[in-house]
Amino acid sequence: MQASVEKTSAIGRKVSVVVPAEKIESAVQKRLKQLSKRVKIQGFRPGKVPMKIVEQQYRGTATNDVLGDLIQNSLAEALQAQEIVPAVQPDITPEQLEKGEDFKYTATFDVYPEFEKLNLEGVKIIKPQSEVGDEDIDKVVENMRKQQLEWVERKRKSKKGDRVIIDFVGTIDGEEFPGGKAEDHGMVIGENQMLPDFEKGVKGMKAGESKDVEVVFPEDYNEELGGKTAIFKIDVKTVSEGKLPEVDEDFVKSFGIESGEVAELRDEVRSNLETNLESQLSSTIRQRTFDALLEQNETEIPEKMVREEAGRMVQEQKNQMLQQGIDAKLLENFPEPEFETLKPQAEKRVALGLLMMEVINKESLKPEEDRVNARIEKMASSYEDPSEFIDYYKSNQQALAQVQSLVLEEQVVDLLLEKADVEIEELKASDLLSMQ
Repeated sequence: MQASVEKTSAIGRKVSVVVPAEKIESAVQKRLKQLSKRVKIQGFRPGKVPMKIVEQQYRGTATNDVLGDLIQNSLAEALQAQEIVPAVQPDITPEQLEKGEDFKYTATFDVYPEFEKLNLEGVKIIKPQSEVGDEDIDKVVENMRKQQLEWVERKRKSKKGDRVIIDFVGTIDGEEFPGGKAEDHGMVIGENQMLPDFEKGVKGMKAGESKDVEVVFPEDYNEELGGKTAIFKIDVKTVSEGKLPEVDEDFVKSFGIESGEVAELRDEVRSNLETNLESQLSSTIRQRTFDALLEQNETEIPEKMVREEAGRMVQEQKNQMLQQGIDAKLLENFPEPEFETLKPQAEKRVALGLLMMEVINKESLKPEEDRVNARIEKMASSYEDPSEFIDYYKSNQQALAQVQSLVLEEQVVDLLLEKADVEIEELKASDLLSMQ
């Protein structure tokens, strides 16, 4: 067997293989002998058909049968001899096989890229640091009050913050247009739920009042209405003012805290915020660390791997839609995004995965058992029966592997940060949490 390797790109390889004619003939004859023991040809007993007749009728079949194995075995031998490890399944292009002649084929594929730097020595990384303060708790409690906002009708002119129920009909040059009409439409003045001219016209109107309001659509609104002027006839049915509940015993109990103690509610809010903040801090530093690693290891990535990753991204999106309750039948005709749209993100994910594996292998990292147990216990703390949750994860290999993978990722980040030039950035918890 002869084999030669051509480098087609930084990671592209083309292996040309020549399999000697005698090796092919030997394999074909061996296969024909196997077939002769069971083929049925009229006039002959099974196993007694002359080899000449078997070859006449089954040589093509025997040749096709052995070529697959010959390609697989000869390619493996060629790759081993050249110390090449394909990153993806090779594409095989065989030449026409003629009896008595050598068999030639080529195998094209990408190899794993070589990364230049697997540490962040001297690289500046900004590490965010924050803690939950009383003002952050105040903001959450205020949002909880807004969730229980009560609307009380008022017999006065509407103002910013009021909710109005209206009927309206819009016309352009005296003609109604699609989407320009509604009944019993609710809007809160000042929340930019409608176009500025529309909101400005509604503000100051009372219940039972009717008014024509001129509204200019922005140029980029849409193809049909952009830049046009419409007249909206608006009828106000009700004007209501928002009334926030007091933070008292009843308010606290409405969130499932039986004691009704405001302090207990604030403690629970603090605990939730601290959990979310810890997660956000970890996510931010992880992202910054990995981005820095990617920046200094820009290289060509196997396209087959990128396409496979893009396929996984599409499937992830579909799974999320199914979890949100979208009918599976609707997804059958769901238009998949173009590969070029997904390619940048898919390339990044593949590159990061390869880089992480390089770091893990180089440093011989394995998930630390203590960290795995600590993470499972923390996850379990929010459940009614933590012990049941912990037992499930420790007895379910697939679930345990997911946690181990997360812990291993944390270990990679910690290792990379050890040599990085880390600078601490103090941030407000509210600023960090608003990033989620």
